[in-house]
Amino acid sequence: MTGPRILVVLAGLAACTPQPRSQSYFEGHRAEAARVLADCARGDRRGADCVNAQAAEVSARREARMKLYRQGF
Repeated sequence: MTGPRILVVLAGLAACTPQPRSQSYFEGHRAEAARVLADCARGDRRGADCVNAQAAEVSARREARMKLYRQGF
């Protein structure tokens, strides 16, 4: 009887797992992206959130460089 209970609990936990946030979410929430990236660097988090937060960070750096470039004209 314990086996089916464990399966029910595991299925319930899997259903509660939050969906990964998109790159655009992290572009709009830079502080959250920084926290996620810190967690990823420590190994506390992995997966799509890490990938998307990293992509948002790269995009933000690229935009900052382009802004500086445009100011030169």
